[in-house]
Formats: sequence, C-alpha cells, structure tokens
Amino acid sequence: MKQIFYFGHCWADNIGNAFIDFGINYSLKEALKDYDVQINNISNQQPYNDYKFNYRFPYNYLSGGRKKEEDVFDLRMQTKPDLVVLGGSLFDVFWCKVHAKFLDWLIENQHPVFVLGGGGGNNYSQEELDFVSSYWKKINFIGYVARDEKAYANFGKYAKIAYSGIDNAFFLNNAFTPAPLNMEPFIINSFDLTYLRTIKEDSKKIVKLSHRLLDVDSFKYFLVKKLKAFKLIKSYDLITDYPNDYLHLYANADVTHSDRVHACVSSLIYGKKAQYYDKSDRSYLFDRVGLSEIRNKPVELDMNFIEDEKKKQLEAIRKIFMQIC
Repeated sequence: MKQIFYFGHCWADNIGNAFIDFGINYSLKEALKDYDVQINNISNQQPYNDYKFNYRFPYNYLSGGRKKEEDVFDLRMQTKPDLVVLGGSLFDVFWCKVHAKFLDWLIENQHPVFVLGGGGGNNYSQEELDFVSSYWKKINFIGYVARDEKAYANFGKYAKIAYSGIDNAFFLNNAFTPAPLNMEPFIINSFDLTYLRTIKEDSKKIVKLSHRLLDVDSFKYFLVKKLKAFKLIKSYDLITDYPNDYLHLYANADVTHSDRVHACVSSLIYGKKAQYYDKSDRSYLFDRVGLSEIRNKPVELDMNFIEDEKKKQLEAIRKIFMQIC
C-alpha cells in the first residue's frame, strides 16, 4: 500500500484553507480509487508557531528566546511518504522561510512531491522567483497542477509533469453537501484582508463573516489596539473553527461579496453569485475559469465548463501518481 501524505490545513489563520483541503482530499480519493493507497493528513500549522516564537518580535522575546534547531519538532518529518502532496499558495518567500527545515528534508531524502491545485506566488517579483526556485529546482518535484496560468508559467518548469488546472475548492460541491437553511434571502459580506465595508443589495439580510479565527485571540490586536479589536470582532456575525458552518452559508447566499478568493469560490461552485474586492495575484484562479469580471460585478460560474475541467484534472492526478508506481 502506497502511503500518501497531504500536508495542509492551518484553518485558524484562514478558514478558506479548509475548502482547499476538502477539495484535495476528495480529488485524491476519487482519482486514485482504483489504487492501493492510504491518504494521510498532517497540518502545516506548527512550523508557523515555531517561526513566530523563535524569530518574530515580541513573541521570541517574551517566550525566552529561540529554541535550538534540534529541539524543533515537525511531525511531517517523522513520516516515510511514498508521495508528499502540498497545496495552497506555497511558492513565496515567507512560506519557504517558515518551512525551510522541511524543504531541506524533502531535498535530502528526495521524497516525491506533488503540488496539487495551488502553488501560486505572492507578488511574482524576480527576487521572489529566485528565492523560491533555489529550493524547488532541488526537490524531487514529480508533478504540479497549477490553479492559474501565471503560476503554471512561472513554476511549472520545475516539475517533471505540469498541468494548468483549477483551484481545489472547485471540488467542494463533490466533497460536501450543504444543509438548506431556514432563512430569508440573504447576501454575505466577508471582509478581513482589505478593510471592513458593508455591501448592500436592496433590503436583503446581510450576514458578515470573517475567515480569521486568530483575530479573536490576537496578541497583537489586544496589546496594541484593544478598542479596534473589540469593534472588529463585534462587527462579524460568525467566526468559527468549523468550515462546514461557512459552507452552509456560502452555498445558500444569493451573493457573496468578499476580499477572500475562497469565499467567492465557495459560493460560485454551489451555483451562486460572487464578487471579489481585492487585487491579489492569487485571484488569477478566477481568470483561469473565465471569471475576470468578478472584480467588477457579481458573476456566476459556467457549471458545464467547470465539471469538464474537473474530469481533466482527475486524469492529470492519475498520470502524475503513476510516476511512483
């Protein structure tokens, strides 16, 4: 039996990561259902904790200084994977710095690595591209399914097989069935990356969400900006650690207005409208599925198109997996 390890999660920082995880787990299970595999999930969260409390002021000062390198524990590095699967936006400088020890472990052991449906950069500067490539050109990078054309063009060259695919969260409607809600027609405002705002549509009820559970217990907010922290948290109708709560809402809302790409994807894949309110390079995933206008107005997804893309992506996953068989 092949042991596949998916390293993802970090839901408290961004509940949208859960939507990526749901999609990855579904697509792996569906694509590889005829193979003898075990799919294991381990979170990437602890390396962020280690990085913050070892290197970032004032956390490192208050925690009593840095841990010794040999005392840093990483559960991912206690495994013997036949295949490592990674997803999300991991081709940027910060991600590589946080996970440097893990990346060195991948390079030293040459474990096969498959980046599935993500892997975008942060700003695509030459400095970022050079820094990221210094790791990825040494990794046993057997497969890459990009979620947008820009990521594919910049990072596909490092993988043995590269495919210009779609974001994992477009598999959400396969992975999760939302409950019908006993609510009057409503829209969603989900803003926590840019600035808080209220987008209204006629007299429809507005439900305000945040994707960052960590803001509820933020040392920075409560130490430096106590009043702002209290006002921020009171302004939301829902902040929770359970991704299903969000999906029940996104799937039933008439329209989602958000600066979070996966808030929009979650409504779109359940046949609802969404409008995106940021300029992040990570939003190129919308252009990949023909939704460039999402930055200007509420749009809907072509469901026939996306179902066809998902079939192609499952076949690409199978093709990449065959390299380790």
